[in-house]
Formats: sequence, C-alpha cells, structure tokens
Amino acid sequence: MDSKFIIAICIIILYAIILLIVGILSYVYSVKHKPFKVINDEYLKEIAEYKKVEDEILRKLKPIKTKFELSENENIYFVDELEVSFNEIENKKNKKKEFDDEYDQYIKNLKKNYSLFKIKRKQNELEKTLTYISNKRIVLDNGTEFKIIKFNNVILVENYVWNFNGEYLKTIYLKTKNEEIYFVTNDLKLKSIISKFRLENE
Repeated sequence: MDSKFIIAICIIILYAIILLIVGILSYVYSVKHKPFKVINDEYLKEIAEYKKVEDEILRKLKPIKTKFELSENENIYFVDELEVSFNEIENKKNKKKEFDDEYDQYIKNLKKNYSLFKIKRKQNELEKTLTYISNKRIVLDNGTEFKIIKFNNVILVENYVWNFNGEYLKTIYLKTKNEEIYFVTNDLKLKSIISKFRLENE
C-alpha cells in the first residue's frame, strides 16, 4: 500500500478522534454549566428590571429606627438577617500579583463558574447574620461578634451567582482589602445602598 495513502488514512483517523473528543467535551461542558446558565440568565433579567426603578428606590430611602447605637449624623437604611459567608484573602509576601486591579478577584471567581473541571476551593460556611447598612458603615452581627466595615475599606461590590458546594446562589459580592464577603439575598437593593454610600464616603 502506498505510504502516502497510509499517512492520509492516519490523518483522517486522528482528525476524527479529535472531533470526537471535542464533541464529548462540548457536551460535558454544556451539561455541567446548564444549571449555572439558567440561574445566571434569570438573575441578569432581574437585575435589568431592577435597574429601571433603582434611582426611584434610592430616592425614597428613609432612615430605619433601631436600638443600634449610632454615631453623629448617622442613620440606618437597611436591616435584614441574611446568610453570609466571610472568606479571608491570603496576602502572601513576595508572591507575584496574579491580577492587577480591583476587579481581578471578582473576574477570577466568575471564570471558575465556567471551568470545565471542578476546582476545589476553601469555602467558609454560611452564617445567619443580622446586616445593618448605615450611611457611614456596614455592621454585621452573627450573634457572637460584631464586624464593622467602613465604606472607605470597600474595594468592590457586585451582583454575583456563587457556586457554593455545588449549589448556585444569588449573592451580593463585597470585597475589602482583607476579605471577601458573600451576602445570599434576592434583595437587589442591598448592592444599590452599599454603592450609594460607598461613593458618598470616598
């Protein structure tokens, strides 16, 4: 048999194998990400609808009376008990920065939702946390301790579909210099209020 003919057959067989592998991987990818795509598309629609009334909602914000001790010229504008996860950011010395700007960790997390292979990462458990948002700070009370976050320490706040132990949750993602915080909530107003007062306290 002509060697050129044998080479041609080998190339065709190899091409067919590659197509088969790519097809299988594409199918696995689509199946794996269907749950994420469904909830993410739904969340994006909710956000788009909310954006239409966001300015009006913020204009109508009124102080909420609480027993919480407030500083001068401070008012509470959001109170709710939410499922919250606190994750410390590792800052290793002499380690080359993997990303350059404030959105990098957020983008890195988004990419993990689209990864074909499961990436195990340490995830702290969700805690029932009473969440207060004032025009000066964020106060979180999990029943055992208070955590106070000043707005000038907030680097980023975004809507985010979070893969928590295989379950996709609608969250508000908040990043500070030392910590990532995930607020599990369908209340899109939370991000708006944090963003509003973050800008006012710059």
